[in-house]
Amino acid sequence: MSVYSEMETLRKEIEEKTRKLQEMEQENFDVDGVWEFTTELDCEGRRSRRLGRYEGNLYDGIKLYGSQCYYSLRCKRVGFLSIKNSKPRKKSVCFNIEDNSIKPSDKKDQLEKLKVSVPVGHTLKESNQYGCITLEWEA
Repeated sequence: MSVYSEMETLRKEIEEKTRKLQEMEQENFDVDGVWEFTTELDCEGRRSRRLGRYEGNLYDGIKLYGSQCYYSLRCKRVGFLSIKNSKPRKKSVCFNIEDNSIKPSDKKDQLEKLKVSVPVGHTLKESNQYGCITLEWEA
């Protein structure tokens, strides 16, 4: 078998699998994906405002952007999550607290005061950013 005939065979397989995937996507709704959220800016709905893009479960995106909508949210799928991306993955955010009860930029004081209120499935640790700590969780 020549390289060219093997390439042609691969093209046919890709076309067939692409067609089958499109049929499956049309028949089955997957709440996990890449979503873009918009809302109307006026009561006639002539203008809209982009609220943001969310990768994950549709319902989580609705909860995230729901407080920013005018009358309603428009949820548009702009992509699908790959199997690799749909597995839980660690997320983290570095932050610092400005409050009278916490010494300014003191990582250990922030950790000490916040450790009693960390939600289940979340962890706090020191950050490499000045005066910051890191919140980690699986998403």
